[in-house]
Amino acid sequence: MTLVHIAQIIFLVIEVGFIGFVLFFERNESTRRLLWLFVLIALPVIGCILYLLFSGHFFTGTKRMKETNRLIDDFRKPLIADQLAFIAKNQDKIQGSLIQEYWQLIHMNLKNNDSLLVCSDSAEIFTTGDTFFDSLYKDIANARQSVNLEYFIFKKDKIGKRFMDLLCKKARDGVKVNLLYDDFGCFFTPTRFLQKLNRAGGEVHPFFQIRLGLPLTLNYRNHRKIAVIDGEIAYTGGHNIGDEYANKSRRHRYDWRDTTVRVTGSSVISLQSVFLIDWFSIIAWRNRAKVIRRAGNYFPRPIFDSLHNKLTKNQQMQFFTDLLLPGRIPTQVVTAGPNKIYLSSIKDSLIKMISSAKKYVYIQTPYFTPDEEFISALKIAAFSGVDVRIQIPTKWDKFYMKAASLQFVRELQPYGISFYQYEGFIHAKTLTVDDSLCSIGSTNIDCRSFSLLFEANVIFYSEEFCKKHRQVFLTDETKSRFIAPGAFDKTFILTRTWWSFAKLFTPLM
Repeated sequence: MTLVHIAQIIFLVIEVGFIGFVLFFERNESTRRLLWLFVLIALPVIGCILYLLFSGHFFTGTKRMKETNRLIDDFRKPLIADQLAFIAKNQDKIQGSLIQEYWQLIHMNLKNNDSLLVCSDSAEIFTTGDTFFDSLYKDIANARQSVNLEYFIFKKDKIGKRFMDLLCKKARDGVKVNLLYDDFGCFFTPTRFLQKLNRAGGEVHPFFQIRLGLPLTLNYRNHRKIAVIDGEIAYTGGHNIGDEYANKSRRHRYDWRDTTVRVTGSSVISLQSVFLIDWFSIIAWRNRAKVIRRAGNYFPRPIFDSLHNKLTKNQQMQFFTDLLLPGRIPTQVVTAGPNKIYLSSIKDSLIKMISSAKKYVYIQTPYFTPDEEFISALKIAAFSGVDVRIQIPTKWDKFYMKAASLQFVRELQPYGISFYQYEGFIHAKTLTVDDSLCSIGSTNIDCRSFSLLFEANVIFYSEEFCKKHRQVFLTDETKSRFIAPGAFDKTFILTRTWWSFAKLFTPLM
């Protein structure tokens, strides 16, 4: 038997092993399992490599994050129980409020996502990169104690350099500056540029650094965009740090539209907690800390204790009284990711928001490749007479996402769902319901955001705030082209064939 025959037998055994694993041990939905079987059979050897890299089953980095979550459960779980009990016993105090109206959604997020019901004293929406970057720059420049940044992309361009220079200056001035960036998202950003902050006295870490060998880290990227200044101001939304987000990139010669929200109040505590869980988990992961409970240097619990002191038992009454004051915005920060027991927490929240709609559902997303559960929610809402409108881009940064998204549009139009193409690239990830609920965050309406990426969304329960965002949507609608029902049916047949083919692989995109 030659070496070639031996190699063929080994590869065949490996191939059969992978196919058996998908058939009997893969826990994903049947559509994704069938797709992986197709890839494994159609692309021998290459299919095995793709499965290793992108299935997510050969990656153990989230173990540290799960341990981190367990560590703070000691004080988070009792607080959540207190909130549930308090609201149950004080229904008279929330009578007629949006807290009462949407109590099921709030309860679901409290129970399944540990999402505390907190308060935003203010919430400001930014729809242009210039205004967002100017505001963030000003807040960082005025920071006295700490600056915590977590971004999927941090580029070495004019805006990236401007912020890096400021961060280095603040670090040299004695402010505690931390930067967590995604190693895949910053693949083309020179590491030396990002490490400048270390040399200035700050601290920088890549999220799940890409490297050869196990664990494989091409999947499970950190798609969150969070900035917290002095524990008093927080930003989150769709903007990363780079020129294109302010329409200053030579590469993107079209309008780039995004949405980020700036909040103050106790909602900052929740966003700060999300950052700190990610931050100390990555430090522990990089330092091979086997048990975070024994690694106090990597995860200083006093930081979390101080953050949550504002929400202790003896302040519960004042806390909920504040929520109902005029101008205050009840808020929940919902996160999702492979470290969560319930992987689809954000998707579930969005579906619950859609199912609660009586008048309208307005969605903005750069990609539209939802799974069957999300599609069913949209169909039911449209069948029930709800005005469902979805804005997607005219210009796209990923050709295959464009093809798949347009096929979904074509298939969903007959159900009464209205689609608009923004004249440019709309990167905002928002969902607004009935002038009552609004979600702004980092989550796209696609399978990757729903199950493979670390995401964070903020849900606001406020008529005043939601009316403001409804106006943002309607303003964008004037800059968009309505896609008439059946408009794509006359598209060249080979183009439609390509769209259908691309749609087949959306569970893996």
